[in-house]
Amino acid sequence: MPDRAPDPYDQLQLELAVLARRAESARMAALDIARSPLDRSGYLLLVLLETEGEQTMSQLASAFDLDASTVTRQIAPLERRGFVVRTRSDEDRRATLVAITAEGRRERQTVRAARISYMQTQLTGWSPAKVERLARLLQDLNGTLTVGRATDGRAATVAR
Repeated sequence: MPDRAPDPYDQLQLELAVLARRAESARMAALDIARSPLDRSGYLLLVLLETEGEQTMSQLASAFDLDASTVTRQIAPLERRGFVVRTRSDEDRRATLVAITAEGRRERQTVRAARISYMQTQLTGWSPAKVERLARLLQDLNGTLTVGRATDGRAATVAR
């Protein structure tokens, strides 16, 4: 019986499963380096708030394709630590706005630097072009797999 080329989708699903496991280990190692309490959802929320500015709870839920109650639970520890503040919208008193604080920016930058340092150490033998190519492919994949949409209909830019 002739050898058949492996099914690329089967290979992809397996590699993604392995990557998910290793990504969690990398995340934990970076948090350990940074000595940060941020979990993945907190980090991504801070990234979005830092890059996009203040958001309503419904905008955050939409960006991450989550229920508003889930986002509320994820925002609560960030608020307790002083990384974000919640205020009522002047335009619509029913809407709650969330904004990153200076402390939240510092924490996000600390974790970001630790993540970058960790990846640089792990990928020492990789050329910058190879790292850039992988980042682009992952960005394309994340964009394709995005379920949620930004409020203007674009694929969510941070919440991939």
